[in-house]
Amino acid sequence: MVKEDSARLKAAAEAASRRSRSKKDKNQMKYYIAGGVVVASTLGAIYLGLTNETRGKPGANRGGSQDHALVNDASYIKGITSDARDNFTAAASPFFDKFTYADFKYGMDGVGLHGANMIGMPGALQACDKDDDGVEGGIIPLQYDAREAKPGCFGEVYDAGNCSSSYAIAAATSLSNRFCMADSDKYKGLRLSAQQILSCDKKSKGCQGGGVDSVWSYIQRRGLYPEECVPFANGKEAACKTECKEEQKMKALDHCLLSAGEKAIKREIFNRGPVVAPIYLQDDFLVYEKGIYTPTRYSRPQSGADGSPMFQAVTLLGWGKSDGVRYWIVSNSWGTGWGEKGYARVAIDSIVREGYVLIATPATDTAIEEKARKDAEAAVRLEEVKKERAARDLRIAETRRQREEEEAAARDAADLTDLDADDLDDDIEDLDVEDPADGEEKDDM
Repeated sequence: MVKEDSARLKAAAEAASRRSRSKKDKNQMKYYIAGGVVVASTLGAIYLGLTNETRGKPGANRGGSQDHALVNDASYIKGITSDARDNFTAAASPFFDKFTYADFKYGMDGVGLHGANMIGMPGALQACDKDDDGVEGGIIPLQYDAREAKPGCFGEVYDAGNCSSSYAIAAATSLSNRFCMADSDKYKGLRLSAQQILSCDKKSKGCQGGGVDSVWSYIQRRGLYPEECVPFANGKEAACKTECKEEQKMKALDHCLLSAGEKAIKREIFNRGPVVAPIYLQDDFLVYEKGIYTPTRYSRPQSGADGSPMFQAVTLLGWGKSDGVRYWIVSNSWGTGWGEKGYARVAIDSIVREGYVLIATPATDTAIEEKARKDAEAAVRLEEVKKERAARDLRIAETRRQREEEEAAARDAADLTDLDADDLDDDIEDLDVEDPADGEEKDDM
């Protein structure tokens, strides 16, 4: 009996212990649940805060880096337009259809400033001379669009395709425009071949990119055929060949770097035509649709495979001002479905590198004559300088001869003076002069 009671007590104790543990576990579970709710609420608030804070950032809420995000992501585009605050609107661009940022980075990289560290050195890019044609202080209009001034000089913008060719397109386009604006009757509608640069310039890398500045050496040395001779291949490979004759080529007489700032650029465009400029590529610029582009607060600069900034070469063909914002009119090469039919209005002092503008002088008949005149004047000035230098050298030589003669004469005079003094002392010492008083008898006192 005692044993049975003992067994019951033991069983009851174990049951009580199990109930106690169960109750404790339930209470702990309640605490865990309550704590989980608090943590979840906190994380949710943080998530919502980050979501609002990163609205408009490529890759936000899409898991992973920007490289895997689509350029034409709809939610991102909506965020850009909101952040642009009526400066400009964004829209999906046919040029970047199905492009990720990785596609863009590895397909459009390679455009650079190859001569930036050698400006002014022999054989390298030279700075432009100061404007001496009488318009240095001329009036610059507040608004100017070369397309309106010379409508016959501008055609449809290029669609580069999946090819980093803006350096070639901008250079060929600018030179074509400048030929036409110099003589709009003779060169109306001229388009020089950008494809020739891509296919034939061995110092560039074709669709893998080239120098915004260095490409001009090829153009000046070899010249460019009209586009019908070497048609644009829209990003595809094309052989370096043509049926056209060598004399159909058109050349640049010279090229230089204009780094004098906004007013000098405007004056150059107004007087002679569009210029080439590099722009820093930002992610929100890729989906620009219309308005005046200014980088938004979350705008990200794009970097190439090596981490350096990505550039795009464009032509500047005008300027204006709207609601207090000064802007450039830019011709791009991403097709007519991008921007304002392939063009953009870009805020001055934003992404355009105004201190690195390339200009070239088209080899028109007038320009060739003018260059011959200036070369002749330069030759005359050079001869005058040579004569002046020769006369100066003669004067210097004569002055040196006279000074040497005077110094020699002075040395001779000094030597003679020293010699005379020494000889006189010697002569006095050699003289045996008797005192007149010697031999005379003295009176006694």
